[in-house]
Amino acid sequence: MTSDRPPVRPLYVYLQRPDNGEWVTVGRYLKTSESVGTFRYAPSYVEAGHPWDLDPVNLRRIPDVDFAATRYYGLHDVLRDACPDSWGRSLIAKTQGIASNAPDIEFLVRSGNADRWGSIAVGTSKSPSVTHLGSPRMDQLDALLRELLAIAHNQPTINPALRKKLLESSSAGGARPKFTVRDKNQYWLVKPPIASDVVDIARLEHATLQLGRRVGLNTCETQLHPGKDGRSAVLIKRFDRSGPQRDMCVSAASLLQVSYPPVTPNDAAGASYPRLAETLKVIGADESDRLELFDRMVFNAITGNDDDHARNHAVRYDVLQRKWRLTPAFDVVPNRHDTPTHLAMQVCAGTSQICRENMISDYLKFGFGSAPECGARLDHIARRITEEMPNIATILPTEMVEMMTRRVNMNRNDLSHVKPGARDL
Repeated sequence: MTSDRPPVRPLYVYLQRPDNGEWVTVGRYLKTSESVGTFRYAPSYVEAGHPWDLDPVNLRRIPDVDFAATRYYGLHDVLRDACPDSWGRSLIAKTQGIASNAPDIEFLVRSGNADRWGSIAVGTSKSPSVTHLGSPRMDQLDALLRELLAIAHNQPTINPALRKKLLESSSAGGARPKFTVRDKNQYWLVKPPIASDVVDIARLEHATLQLGRRVGLNTCETQLHPGKDGRSAVLIKRFDRSGPQRDMCVSAASLLQVSYPPVTPNDAAGASYPRLAETLKVIGADESDRLELFDRMVFNAITGNDDDHARNHAVRYDVLQRKWRLTPAFDVVPNRHDTPTHLAMQVCAGTSQICRENMISDYLKFGFGSAPECGARLDHIARRITEEMPNIATILPTEMVEMMTRRVNMNRNDLSHVKPGARDL
């Protein structure tokens, strides 16, 4: 791997307090070698009695302890959450002249704090210094879409001011081009079409999240922005923003301590719905969150969303309830090509294979009293999906409606029976 020299100066981690919005210094990150980094909570943060752990499982507020990290070339998972993913990394690599395969710490340092996921910020000063990015307005949406696609296709600048804002917004995660717009006091993540799309991905994501909401899932609020060329952009309300307040969030990958993409067999085995359900219980989330997670697992299986990896699940700190809760469902996009037989996350210990026996075998971890009770819930979700499919038919083109209807009906029928080969890898 090629990379610039790791920073030798400490990197300080800041947090926007959930209760009053004040920025405080949480601790210090130090790169100690090419593959190891350490994090230590600031004595002032611990002594002040602040109740917020950066990660409620793996980075508890313990004074005078250096928490070591070896994944991601020494970057702690919750700090990896604050890094840009493929799209943001490509922008930074282009504009700042670093290797696209540089360690994550390089992209964490070089990306701006203003648009990061969650409420973490970083800097080289012991005192918080967090600039505010004036997100583009909703009424600039069409111009922003044109400029973003010009960036994606390496085309000349159309609007210099908007391009500058888009390049400053490289911290948002995800593989596809995206940016944030502000509509009064609400913030929306915009995901436009790209040239390689052979179907209207944005329309499919919008329709699937609408279907989930109609079924009873807690999904992100979405809007569809139709394009003139028959392809759309989808707007997804950011669940990590409450007006100007940034909400604390931690990905399931961080909670479960698994790398994504998986690096070792332990990563694949550790990314598990039942294990995440157990973790929700450990961190004090409501019992209803475990049931919600089970419902999402069933929904993903029936609709064919096999992009349900551990970075596409997360928890958020609820300041009113003073506890961590499962975030709304996001990045739910069914496979457009094949009907998956496996999910990205394991559905029970040892396998991600989709079948009824596997999906109800760890019923206790989701909070069910018995396997029949769990099976009845599976049947309920499957029935609701079938019933609600006609209500999203107007959103999708005919060929997508036909594909999704066939898939839902087939998967519902399959999951109504125990299939041979359950628990096969």
